[in-house]
Amino acid sequence: MTLEIMDESTTTIKAEPSLLSCIKRDIERVVRCNPGPARSLIVVLTNRGFQAVLLYRISRALWKHRVPILPLIFTRLAQHLFAIDISYMADLGPGIVIMHGFGLVIGNQVRVEGDCYFYQGVTLGTKGTEWVSSEETDGQPVIGREVMFGAGAKALGPIHIGQNCVIGANAVVLRDVPPNSVAVGVPARVVGHRPMPPWADKQIEAPYAESKEQHIEG
Repeated sequence: MTLEIMDESTTTIKAEPSLLSCIKRDIERVVRCNPGPARSLIVVLTNRGFQAVLLYRISRALWKHRVPILPLIFTRLAQHLFAIDISYMADLGPGIVIMHGFGLVIGNQVRVEGDCYFYQGVTLGTKGTEWVSSEETDGQPVIGREVMFGAGAKALGPIHIGQNCVIGANAVVLRDVPPNSVAVGVPARVVGHRPMPPWADKQIEAPYAESKEQHIEG
């Protein structure tokens, strides 16, 4: 069940989905990429991307219940087994698919709404502005649903990537990306429009419809 809490500014805060519902959605999304008989069992037993996400889910659940040490141990286990580093403090919605995954890094303030795809070498985190300026604030990305990150792509700083985007291989995203966009390059720029894929949740609606090419500067 989803809970809604209204604060003094009338902002609605939705509770995170349950652990089991997240795992179920993760499996469904991986199976969609690898259809065939008995695929759910095969995914659970052999898919290293799913197994890394499962370790993240368990570590985050333990952290939310204030269990000491174990969240870090499960995180370290995923790092050593799969070379995938997902902070248990990151907020990843259901339906996360990791393809290959070697070298994936997701920082502790990242928020991913769910139903997203990550290839190897992807980094979501800070720009590291504290190394060059004590006055500039830093942060980490918020990612909408149905976003695909190609191999080696980076999203850095307090930016928002809208729903249904494709971030090309080795792109470095330093500015917001509108929904339904294809962004490539260093620094990344929007070069095209992405139609909503047929498997996407039909309840998703773009918050704004800007689709023309724009330059994303650091």
